[in-house]
Amino acid sequence: MESTHQFIGRIKNTAFILVIAVGFCFTNESYAQQSKHALFLGNSYTYYFDLPGLTANIALSAGDTLIAFSSAPGGYTLANHLNNATSMSYIGAGQWDFFVLQEQSQMPAFPLAQVEVETFPFATQLNDSILAHSPCAETVFYMTWGREEGDQQNCANWPPVCTYEGMDDLLRERYMMMAEMNDAIVSPVGAVRRFVREQHPEIQLYNADGSHPSAEGAYLAAMCFYTTFFRKSPLNTNYSYTIAASTAEIIINAVHDMVYLQPNDWYVGAYDPQASGSVEWVAENEFLLVDSSTNASEVLYAVDGNDYNPLLSDSILLSITSPGEHTISLIASNCGISDTTSITFDVVSSIEALSLENQIQIAPNPTKNYARISIPETCIKPQVSIINATGKTIVSADRISNHMFTIDCSTWPAGMYIVVIQDRNITMHQTMMVE
Repeated sequence: MESTHQFIGRIKNTAFILVIAVGFCFTNESYAQQSKHALFLGNSYTYYFDLPGLTANIALSAGDTLIAFSSAPGGYTLANHLNNATSMSYIGAGQWDFFVLQEQSQMPAFPLAQVEVETFPFATQLNDSILAHSPCAETVFYMTWGREEGDQQNCANWPPVCTYEGMDDLLRERYMMMAEMNDAIVSPVGAVRRFVREQHPEIQLYNADGSHPSAEGAYLAAMCFYTTFFRKSPLNTNYSYTIAASTAEIIINAVHDMVYLQPNDWYVGAYDPQASGSVEWVAENEFLLVDSSTNASEVLYAVDGNDYNPLLSDSILLSITSPGEHTISLIASNCGISDTTSITFDVVSSIEALSLENQIQIAPNPTKNYARISIPETCIKPQVSIINATGKTIVSADRISNHMFTIDCSTWPAGMYIVVIQDRNITMHQTMMVE
């Protein structure tokens, strides 16, 4: 394990306050300039090559601002940060956009029973404290990597970590587990390193100790964090670092393909608000707007683009009398992020309703065995019910897709039956005789 007396053991408490450069022009709204605040709680893997500052410089090259602080004593564990005055004072300051949590480099790869005692609880405690002070913050787990030759220090007692691949597999698994447990996201540095290591073995990602990152490894990590924080393509960055341009290009393309193009793999955006809803006909010209949005602290609705109003419950009854097509728009928002959806539906006039009713055909009628009900093609989501002479519904079918409904009447008592067809805000009736 990393020694606490290494020179990198000094607490790194640095603020990077950057000014957005003038002259950037983005035609795509998703590339608008952004400003984010991030706190890195880690150890030497965060301290080496000043990962927060390197990430900030990459962001600046793309026209974005990252104000980053870090607490990164060498060899530190998540449990150590809970007892570190500097780390906890940063958490208590609040107003953060991102909290990066990095466990000591070997611990997450230990046997699961040990990790469940020595790592997982402290990840949750830190996450809970973070959200208590910064409710809109996202916790980001810093997925680290297997050592170049595996964890030889613990190999004899725990063979799965004897190789790079074995250790790396476990680290990836455990960081993903921590993210899942805490509704957090992952910066998949370890996963991208593995891809580059396998596809471009000529790139040395390790420091001479076979554990810490080289300049190339640090650049890769910072590129992952930039892409994770800002959700932008790393192809738009142009920070000139101390590595070869050809190597930087390989790393940027790897991050683009694995992080930017596959955000769902790392839960990026998984907890954003999602607007969703439906409109159900109730009676006459009354419609029920049902909100099914997720991860939203506020939902607004508007009918036909008119004023937006807050939706204060899961549903609201709306009266819409004018015939024709109508649109209800929903905006679900939380912590400055919003999502919009629209629901379009028709309100049928009384004249159109009468015309549709006259188009309903039942054949044969009267019938003894089978009857086929033909529903007008202009009906959108027709529902068919058949009611007997006592008022009991004996047949019910929803959303008839082919506008044709066949029923077996061979066992029915002779008499009159009412065929009821419901579509949108109209109810249509036809009489059917069974002999």
